[in-house]
Amino acid sequence: MRNERRQALALAEAERQVREGELKLAELERYHGVYQRDFGVRAEVGMTAGNARTYQTFLVRIAEAVSEQLLLLERTRAQHADELRKWGAAASRCAALNRLLERRELAARHQAEKSAQAESDAHAQRQWVLKGARRGH
Repeated sequence: MRNERRQALALAEAERQVREGELKLAELERYHGVYQRDFGVRAEVGMTAGNARTYQTFLVRIAEAVSEQLLLLERTRAQHADELRKWGAAASRCAALNRLLERRELAARHQAEKSAQAESDAHAQRQWVLKGARRGH
């Protein structure tokens, strides 16, 4: 059961990392889009070749960051899938253990009830025998 809890925490952390990665990717893509549009506007109005190269270099760097973030997000999603599988296995083991414990508790209760009934029957029979002996039978 502790293992299931540990796996649930690891799964929650993996989910958080996926969400963060998705947010960062969206931010980088938005950033790239803004600079791409800005470059287009500035290029139409006119800019120096040096400024154009600087802009293009910067756009390439943002595109590389987007690509790197995509790769990182793929790895993070794969880690999340692995943690989900591990948690599922731990939850299944925990559920199986709980069912086993419930069956054992039920069997122990049945055994205790049987023993109590046998003791009660034996006591009743002794009482019946004692009453018969007092009456002279």
